[in-house]
Amino acid sequence: MKLVLIGLCFISSSCFGQTVAEAPPGPKSDYQIDWKYKAGEYLIFDCERSHFACVNSDGDDNCREERNFAMEKRASSYPCAPLKKFIDKKSCVEKSYQLVDLNALKRFCYPK
Repeated sequence: MKLVLIGLCFISSSCFGQTVAEAPPGPKSDYQIDWKYKAGEYLIFDCERSHFACVNSDGDDNCREERNFAMEKRASSYPCAPLKKFIDKKSCVEKSYQLVDLNALKRFCYPK
């Protein structure tokens, strides 16, 4: 039995650790913020949960679709507001911090 295990170790190239190619990747650029959004360079305001989020293009597209649907149905409030695309996530997050400091949250959520 020991000979079989030793033979498997030589075939697999490493018995005790991972090779560089097998090592898990570093931080992902499109990490999941929560159950609904992945991180990205698009700034939105989620009216239902009252927070800014920097989301990827899928999150921005979903926000636009939900908002357009609410506008068509003449809803009294909107689910979210797509605000702006930035050159990168860092710029988006910096802007979201500025907006939080201004306390300008609810104006995006209601018809004019």
